[in-house]
Amino acid sequence: MSLDFAMPAPPLKGPVTAGALADRLVAAVVDKLAEFEQTTAPELELPRFHAGHPVLDDTTADLLYVLGLLIDCGVDHVADCDLRARIPSLIDTLDPATVEAFASYRVGETVLRIGGLAAVPPELRDTVLQAVHSPGIIDRLAEPDAIPPNFAVVAARCLRALARLRDDREAPELAGLLGQVTELFSSPTGWLNDGMGTFVHYDIYTPDMYLFAEPLVDDIGPAWADGLTRVLDDLDGAAHPGGAVTWGRSIGSLGMAMTVELAAVVVGRDLDTAQDRWLTRADSTLNDLLGWFPNGVIAAHQRRAPMFYRGPARRLQLTLDIYGKLLLSALELRRRPDTTGGPPTGAYGPADRFIRFESTQPATLWAYRSPSLAFALPTVFGFSSDYAPSPRGPGLFEQPTSGHPVMLPVINPRGAGNLAGAGEKPLVPAGLPASVEHSPGEVTIAHHGWAPVGSGEPSVAGSRTATYRVVGRSLEVTEHLRFDDPGHLPGPLTLTVAETATRPLDVNCDAGPVVTVDTDGISEWRSFWGELPRVHHVELEPAAAVNFTWTVTPRLRVASTIHGHPYDRSLYEPLADRVVATAMGFPDDSLVRRLQDVDVLHMAWPEWWSGVDPKRTAEVLEQIRASGTAIVWTQHNLLPHFFKSGEAAACYQQWAEAADAVVHHSRSGQAVALSTYDYGADTRHHVIPHGHWGRDYEAVASTTREDVEAAEGWPSCGLRLAVIGSPRQEKDLQGVVDAVAACRRDDVQLVIRVDLSVAVPDDPRIIAEHGHVDTHRYLRRMMAYDAVVLPFAPSGMLTTGTAFDCLGAAVPAITSNWEFFDETFAGADIRYGESAEDLTRCLDALTPEALERSRQATADRRPVFDWDPIAEQTLEVLEAAALLKA
Repeated sequence: MSLDFAMPAPPLKGPVTAGALADRLVAAVVDKLAEFEQTTAPELELPRFHAGHPVLDDTTADLLYVLGLLIDCGVDHVADCDLRARIPSLIDTLDPATVEAFASYRVGETVLRIGGLAAVPPELRDTVLQAVHSPGIIDRLAEPDAIPPNFAVVAARCLRALARLRDDREAPELAGLLGQVTELFSSPTGWLNDGMGTFVHYDIYTPDMYLFAEPLVDDIGPAWADGLTRVLDDLDGAAHPGGAVTWGRSIGSLGMAMTVELAAVVVGRDLDTAQDRWLTRADSTLNDLLGWFPNGVIAAHQRRAPMFYRGPARRLQLTLDIYGKLLLSALELRRRPDTTGGPPTGAYGPADRFIRFESTQPATLWAYRSPSLAFALPTVFGFSSDYAPSPRGPGLFEQPTSGHPVMLPVINPRGAGNLAGAGEKPLVPAGLPASVEHSPGEVTIAHHGWAPVGSGEPSVAGSRTATYRVVGRSLEVTEHLRFDDPGHLPGPLTLTVAETATRPLDVNCDAGPVVTVDTDGISEWRSFWGELPRVHHVELEPAAAVNFTWTVTPRLRVASTIHGHPYDRSLYEPLADRVVATAMGFPDDSLVRRLQDVDVLHMAWPEWWSGVDPKRTAEVLEQIRASGTAIVWTQHNLLPHFFKSGEAAACYQQWAEAADAVVHHSRSGQAVALSTYDYGADTRHHVIPHGHWGRDYEAVASTTREDVEAAEGWPSCGLRLAVIGSPRQEKDLQGVVDAVAACRRDDVQLVIRVDLSVAVPDDPRIIAEHGHVDTHRYLRRMMAYDAVVLPFAPSGMLTTGTAFDCLGAAVPAITSNWEFFDETFAGADIRYGESAEDLTRCLDALTPEALERSRQATADRRPVFDWDPIAEQTLEVLEAAALLKA
């Protein structure tokens, strides 16, 4: 059995440069905005309504901003629209009284980009000035907790734009506001609490405030660069492919865009932090983020759930907002275009980072990254479950946006109806914790009291002390709950774990059974990044003391280089409920990004995946090694079938050194491989049999000998022999045809696939064929063979899959001398020896009784080669290899 393979892709590209990434950003926005024009805004004129929602002036301001930034980037036309000519008509649609905050400075800065008030018609100049003024924001800054602190930066940009438009360099309001902004960035840790009242919001708005303030750097002074550098150093260990910040509000697509923005400002401002890693993160994040814009409009609301204030009514605004962020990033990157990113595999290396956002209270973040587990666990306090103290990591541990709290114990409200209808909220550990202690690989969090989500005032007296610990590929959580009055809890005690579509989870709890609920397509079970199609749920019996442990283990992700091949299919079907088995795809520029979603690379034939060029093989292996992905090599061959050369041997040697584990199909094959190659010092070797092909032959079990003869045009005979599979130089095909031609039997017939090197005698008993036989026909033919000849020379071979055709179809094998056959058939085969003469003597002496004995003995050997136990043994190898990298 075989599968045709394409040749591997061209060599991988090198590290990204800032200039190249800037060009990509501009080109991407131009392409997406052209799609936006085609599908949504003909001639870049915004619709008045979009999917039932009015399109407001904030969206118009963002479109203006994007057009101004494109002009600054050197783009004058998009989709045949003249951008400069389009700006005045967009300004004319604004109602300046409704333009506030972000929209205000974006209008003002756009007009400044195109030349100031002189560049717009006189009748629109008052509209511009009124729109930029934004008095509602500026006035509210004086009211305690009336508006988040980040609006001080926004207001400063509004006033600065207004002053520049009026050519007023001494605006007194601006000077006072800049002082307030400078004070914001004087935090000892660099982090800024964006919460109002009792809320403690250390979240995405810290780096966001630094980004908003970037145009004000010359006025703020060194506090900006010093604070941002400290924050970036923290985020260097906390960033994930799904965003630089993955907890709190306004993440998802905005967190991904922020990854690009932070990289740009790191490079553009030459900050003293990991510029190479940030640049590499930005490059890979852009690849992912662009997939969120089908038809030029963001899909953050489709099978995903952004924050309520970024809901469907603001879909177009969010689209344009992110386009603006990408263009601002391009302008920053162009400040230092020759800056080079690091290797793609270095973007998200292992991390165990503990961050204290401030010294006076336990507001913290534990960020953990390994090839198997990556999450951030915040202990902050906010208005929604997005701030709850539970692990979160895009693609792995996701939470329903502002939804039911997950991955921590919850006291649920009683009563019928949904939570919203009942007017009650779940109770979670109240407010900030009393203490948080970190040690390598774990964190212990203690809370006093239980309160509704968004409240810091306990409504149930008690405590929770939980230790989150990484154990191999699992997250283990030990819980100690105390309740002063367990008989009067407002509702049952539960634990819920949500599962993403691509990372099935195995959840265990020693306090009760885990029930799995299908939530696919239910809107309340959507995260910032996607659907949460399954929820694992445990109910706990309240008591004065409740002590239990629960674990979450992501299912092993194995990427096979032969996904879909009969061997691969047979091996992984028995593991379907325990392993996520996918195709690796050929090495290309996306290899490193794809490796981030893989625990084990399962290699079969290296020549068909990475080729037989030693230089390319070394490059590919370096990417795999640096990614932390484990390599398990099922070594079917000693050398490639069709590429037997010094270069091919050198490639196999590289794989031998790189493999974490090697699976051999026989003890004799293992001995040959070990005597041929120098394996890595830590490479683990395992002998696991090759499975038989019996399941494939079940589909043709009703096929008769006569059916095959009629279909193939073969004359009937007493003894039909075959040599199956492709011609190999290790197969003595010439010896077989010579042996049949020399034998004395009139009833014999040989069906053999040959190549041009074989001289076929003119003998009616020999049916010689050229070329491939499709799988179904191959299987049917086996029903008409009395025996299969396996004429292999032992040197240069480790195994042959054709032996497992014989076992699967219970067809006797007539074999040459080879230790592999000794192990595999254990005497069930008919051994002829080595030469053509040996085979002739064997055929002349062959009796129906000997064939029947061999057939029965071959059938009796099948349980040894069943795929179910082979799959179990292979899974143990895969798990062990993954644990080495965890």
